[in-house]
Amino acid sequence: MKKRFLAALIVSLGMLVACDDSSSASSDNDKELSSSSTEKSGNSEDKSSSSTEKSSDSKDASSSSKKEDNGEYKREFATAIASGETMFIGTMSLDHTGDLGKDYIEVGTRAGVVYYDNSLFIADLDVGTIARYSLDANNKIGSKTAELSLAGAWANHIYFVNEEKAYLGGMLDSLLIINPKTMKRTGAIDLSKYKGDDALVVSPGTGVIVDGRLYVGLLQNVSDYATGNTAQVAIIDVKNDSLIAVAEDDRVAAVGSLDDSQNQAFIVADGYIYCYSNASWGYAPGQVDGFLRIKVGETEFDKDYQWLVTKEVAIDGITKKDNFKYLSPTTYANGTKVYSFLNVMVDLQQVWTDMDSYHNNTCKPVEIDLAKKTMKALPIDYSSSWASYGKYLDEDGTVIFAVSTEKDGNAYFRYDPKTEKAEKIADVKQIPMWLVPLK
Repeated sequence: MKKRFLAALIVSLGMLVACDDSSSASSDNDKELSSSSTEKSGNSEDKSSSSTEKSSDSKDASSSSKKEDNGEYKREFATAIASGETMFIGTMSLDHTGDLGKDYIEVGTRAGVVYYDNSLFIADLDVGTIARYSLDANNKIGSKTAELSLAGAWANHIYFVNEEKAYLGGMLDSLLIINPKTMKRTGAIDLSKYKGDDALVVSPGTGVIVDGRLYVGLLQNVSDYATGNTAQVAIIDVKNDSLIAVAEDDRVAAVGSLDDSQNQAFIVADGYIYCYSNASWGYAPGQVDGFLRIKVGETEFDKDYQWLVTKEVAIDGITKKDNFKYLSPTTYANGTKVYSFLNVMVDLQQVWTDMDSYHNNTCKPVEIDLAKKTMKALPIDYSSSWASYGKYLDEDGTVIFAVSTEKDGNAYFRYDPKTEKAEKIADVKQIPMWLVPLK
C-alpha cells in the first residue's frame, strides 16, 4: 500500500514528468545532464573578451576568467532540475546559469534537498535514502559522507536542532531522531496513537522549530491522494524529545505537505506560526484550504484568525471567489509578507487529467500579507506547476522567482516590491525548481 501511495502521490504532485519542447530540456540537454561535461560557461565568451582589455589588472582578469570557466566560482543556491523522469540536484549561481546540469547528483523521479552545516541532505524518495554530501569552498557538491536508508518511506522533512541532532519526518508513524553528521538513528517519538481511523499513516510533514519547540503538521493520509480533513500540529519539546500537545482545528484540512522539503508551508511571522492547508491539491472534494495560526509558545490554534483562500480570495483578471486554488510553499517572511505561486487551474478552465497537465501554465506569482489577509498578482507570467517551488526572498527585500512560462520560457526573474516591477535576470535550458540558499 505504501508503494502504491507513493507512486500515486508523485503523479498527483506532477513535479517530474516528461516535458514538451516549449518548457523542458531537449534530448541534447539529457545528454548534458547525464554526463560530466567540461563545456565552458555560457558567460565565458564575455569574460574572455573582457580579459583581453589593456589594463594593469589584465593578467588577474584573465586568470579569474579561466577559473570561472573551470567552475571555480561561488555557488549561491542548491537547486533541482529534471530531464524526462529523472531529477538532478546540484548547486548553482545565477551568474552562471549556463552551467546548470553539470556536476549534479542524479536521483529518481522525486527528491528533496536541504542545506545545513556546509552540507546538502538529498532524499531520493524512489529508493528511500537520505544522503549527506559535503560542499567545497565554492559550494560545489563533493563526496557523500553519510546515508540513512528508509526503504519504501517518503521522508524528506529534516528539522535541525544542532549539528548532532535533528528530527526526520515523512510518510511515517513516528518522528525519527537522527544525528545529521552520521545520518544514524538515535531515537524516535511514536505518534501512532494519533493516527486517524481511516489514515494509512500519520505522516509528520512540514514543521518548524521555534523557541525550543518543534511544530509539525500531521497529514493523516487517508488515501492515495487525500490527507485528513482536520488541521493537526504536534508540538515537541526538543530538549527532552517529549510531546507537549497536539493542536487540532477543523476549519481547514490537514496543514503542511509531504512535498515541502524546505518546510515553508509553516511561516513564522509577527509572533505566530502560520500553517497552510492546500486541501489535498483539490483531490478531496469538500476539504477547506487556507491559513490558520498558532501563537509562538501556545498549544492551540488562534480562534480569531482564519484565511480561507478559495472562499475569500478574488484577484481581478486572475481568480474568483469559490474557485478552488492553492498555493505552493512560500518564501520566508519579510514582516508578514511572503511570496508564492497561486495555482488557478479552475479559473483557466483546466483540470488535472494526466501527468502532462503539470506543464500547463496555471501558477501565478503572488505577494501575500498574512496578517492583513491580502494577496496580489505580480507582473510575471504564469508558470507551470512543476516550476512553482523556486522562489527566494533576498536580503535586500527583492524576490527571485524560478519559472517555466509560455511567454518567457525557463528563466529567473527578480521582483522589487518597492518599484513593483519584475525583470528577467537569466534564461536557463532546463525547467528550474527550488532555490535553496547556501547559508
